[in-house]
Order: sequence, then structure tokens, then C-alpha cells
Amino acid sequence: MTYTDEDVREGRRLMDEGRENRLALGDKLLAVAGLNNDSVFEEFCGQIGLAPATGRDYRHTARMATPAIRQLIADGAVHVSYSTLREGARLRPGGLPADEGFTKLRALLKEAREAGRDRVTHAYYQQVLGTAPALKELVDPGSGDSTKLMAYLGGLSGGEREKIVCSLLADDASLRTSVRRTIDAQRRRERDREELDGAEPAGQWMPLARALVALGDQASGFVNRHPSAQLVEQQLPAAREALVKLELATAWITMRLDSAAKPARGGRPAKVAVAV
Repeated sequence: MTYTDEDVREGRRLMDEGRENRLALGDKLLAVAGLNNDSVFEEFCGQIGLAPATGRDYRHTARMATPAIRQLIADGAVHVSYSTLREGARLRPGGLPADEGFTKLRALLKEAREAGRDRVTHAYYQQVLGTAPALKELVDPGSGDSTKLMAYLGGLSGGEREKIVCSLLADDASLRTSVRRTIDAQRRRERDREELDGAEPAGQWMPLARALVALGDQASGFVNRHPSAQLVEQQLPAAREALVKLELATAWITMRLDSAAKPARGGRPAKVAVAV
């Protein structure tokens, strides 16, 4: 299953509407309760079903996002999410917003238009502002969140991703060990395949042997990629179809193993070495 350009356009339109709705809600919170009337603010948030902490975030971002920057984003063809706008409004330790007046965001919008890019990503904006998350915390085995790390890396360009990943590999011993194990496993599989393609004359058995090795690798890789996955309703048809195909393959291999285990009369079974 994939998506089309039209799906992307529709998704961005909805994201733009979400950004405008959040800013409009922030404007409403400012109009109703201002900045200093916490009791009225929290009561109003309760009346509309909004968590006060989220309401404060909306209110602050709306206050920082002047009509000029909103209009600049709305009139342009470069996509900017609410999360990106919120990042520039976020207060730094000195009490100033990370991107005062959205000066850097304006420059990025201009840069994107001139380069023919159609978006300013949250992750790239964080890099420019120096507000990117501490990557070592994201990959910490005890407290790291791999989904956040993947989301962060996904917002970077290929070159930026490569620099980040290389720096992590250079700094983090556990990652180096994990990568080394993966490389060693891949080399073992390559050796297996090289042995199948060794100096012996090619026989009809070799393509099938290679296919069986590849099938085993796929099964092992699948289990390793999803060690504790839980199926949801939408995945059940795919799971049932996969199970039928796997059961068919298992039955096919079992039948041929059983027949190979019965030597022909008057002779010994042929011994064929296949590295697996």
C-alpha cells in the first residue's frame, strides 16, 4: 500500500488547517482570559475540554506568531506545520523565544522557495535553532524512545541523517556492538551463498538451495524486526494470508525432506553439502 501526490496535498491541507485552528484557539484563549487570569483560563479550558497545559501552549504560540508571519506562511507554497511554528515560539532560558520575530524561519522559507523545496521540516528548524533533542537520551537503552529518534531523523535530509548516525555510531559503544553483530551476520549469510556458488559444477539443485537459504533469512529477519509486535484488526487479513502461504511452504519442504530421508533401494543416498 502506498500514497499518491494527491494524498500528500490533502494531508498537507489538513495539517495547514490544524495549524490555523490551533492558532485561532490560542487567539480565543488570549481574548477570553488574557495572560494573568489563571482561574478564568482554566475554567474556560475545562468548559471546552482542553487541557490547561495544551491551552497555554496554544496561547503562547498564538501570541508569538504575529499576523505578518502567519500571512507569510499562508501566502507561500512552502509547508510549515504547527509544530515548526511552536518551536520558534518556545521560550529559551533567558525568557526570549527561540526564534525572536521568526527571523530564522523567514530566512528558511526564502531559502526553500529559491531551492525549489516545498517544506521546512521541524527537525531541520531545530537544527538551525540549536534546539534539537539530545540524541544520546533518545538512544539510551534504559530511557530512549526509538519512535522519537526515527521521527527526528526522518525530518532531516539524507546528508544530515548520515552525519547524525555516524556521530552516534562513533560515540555509542552499544550501537557499535549492535552494528558489528549485524555486519557479522550479513557476512555469514554471504559466505553461505558463496559456498553454494563454489567451484563444483553447477547443478540443478543450486538455485533451489539458494532460494531455501533466502527463505530462512527472510523468516529470521521478520522475527528479529518484530520481536514483540501485537496485531491490530487491520493487520489480521494480511496475517492470515501470510500464515496460509507459510504453512504451504512448510508442508512442501517437509514432504521433500521425508522423501529424501528414504534412500532408494540398492544404493546410498547422495550427500550434498549445503551451507545454511
